[in-house]
Amino acid sequence: MNNIKYILLLLTVVLTACNNVVENTNIPYSRVSFLIDVSPTGADKELREGLMGNCKVYNSKSPAVLSPGIGAYGYSGVVVTRATDDKLYAFDMCCPYEAKKDIVLKADGFFMNCPVCGSQFSIGNGSGYVNKGPAAQPLKTYHVYMSSADRCSVVN
Repeated sequence: MNNIKYILLLLTVVLTACNNVVENTNIPYSRVSFLIDVSPTGADKELREGLMGNCKVYNSKSPAVLSPGIGAYGYSGVVVTRATDDKLYAFDMCCPYEAKKDIVLKADGFFMNCPVCGSQFSIGNGSGYVNKGPAAQPLKTYHVYMSSADRCSVVN
């Protein structure tokens, strides 16, 4: 009986620890929820398959066409990129080193650069890892799910 209690306690501790893993805790949680259309004639056609290195920024000033008025765009905005593996990845545009909402990273499809601290992050490979600069944490990432053949949901 004591072995069962011990195993249940251990399992509870492990599951609780897994559920409390938080990425980039210095960037406050902000909801992300919007839809994009990556079809050849869609509003987000620059993100369609085969266009590796392309990216598009979404925020309250540049909302997703499929989510007008209801989209949520993270802490400092969200960039979605078509990486070299031809998959879509989404990252918050807040520098994890600066962690200030008004300091927004500049994206070029393969990299994001902080205009203040000079940190550079790889997004062209889908990782968000630091290439150079004082930042030690990777970019905050969001999930991109295919809703249908050409529509994707970007969420956290």
